[in-house]
Amino acid sequence: MIFKAIETALSEVTERQVSGLTPETELDKAFDLDSYMFVQFLLALEDQIEGLQFDPDAIGQQEFNRAASLVSHIEDRIGARQVEHV
Repeated sequence: MIFKAIETALSEVTERQVSGLTPETELDKAFDLDSYMFVQFLLALEDQIEGLQFDPDAIGQQEFNRAASLVSHIEDRIGARQVEHV
């Protein structure tokens, strides 16, 4: 479910349909995300996943460059039980 939310948020930011993400997908390279677009992506992702909020002072693009690291962070932030309902 988190991958679907990531794909939806990426689709909004890149203005193209995104599908087929894998844990190894490098978001900056695969979608040519600059720092501004990355922030927009995180904001769109917050809209997709109830209860998710990123601390802009505590995160950076390099920490979430791979889809797997972003998913792990989201699971840690909102809990695996809640993720099942996204």
